[in-house]
Amino acid sequence: MKICVLGSGSKGNCIYVESHGTAVLIDQGFSHKKIDERLESRGLDTSKIKALFITHEHDDHVRGVGITARKLDIPVYGTAGTLDAKRNLFNGDQELIPVESGIIVKVGSLELLPFSVSHDAVDPVQFCIHSGKKKTGIATDLGFVSTLVEQRLRESDIIIIESNHDVDMLKNGSYPWELKQRIMGRKGHLSNRNAADIIFNLTQYKSAKTILAHLSEENNTAELAEKAVRELFDRFDRRLLSLTVAAQDEATTIIEI
Repeated sequence: MKICVLGSGSKGNCIYVESHGTAVLIDQGFSHKKIDERLESRGLDTSKIKALFITHEHDDHVRGVGITARKLDIPVYGTAGTLDAKRNLFNGDQELIPVESGIIVKVGSLELLPFSVSHDAVDPVQFCIHSGKKKTGIATDLGFVSTLVEQRLRESDIIIIESNHDVDMLKNGSYPWELKQRIMGRKGHLSNRNAADIIFNLTQYKSAKTILAHLSEENNTAELAEKAVRELFDRFDRRLLSLTVAAQDEATTIIEI
């Protein structure tokens, strides 16, 4: 399985997942031109992309969904609530396929399992992706890690987890107090410490390559996000298999399992 986070943050989100010649995109919050450029920058072939899955209807996750689905002639999967919320993105030519939390969707050799998360959207989900014995767990845009979320992410070989904000930076920053409360609330976003805690808990069961995603441009830095994880592991003398921080303006390296 190959994973590449093509970009992550408020400017746009998109994750490329490939196995045995079949690929899918998770979200598409960029222009189609930009996605083409980022795929090309990592030597990834658009002809392998067979489907586009969307987690929820916020613009930074769906901005480019309609045009990419048309250009690549691929179906779009999302919960019924998410698809209904963004009907304006589609011209009627795209195949829109509703998914339900807990029900597996198969695309080639990939099996995608949506699971519900707590976020300020109509019907948000995140995804576990299996190919044979390999598993990737994705959890961005969620206010807290429920028992269900932890169960779904457990035994992942790659974990892509939100590390949205440093709490002190957010509290002392320029955002209005109402927005700060929303971000820190149970339907908002995970902090660096939240991300560190869940990575620490999950990797007790199985070592995993980890990608920190959806960092706030104003309320976080890559250095702070990485530091929160490494300090927690160092405190308990635990080994961290690998740690990557996804950026807003470029694709990560390709991570393989």
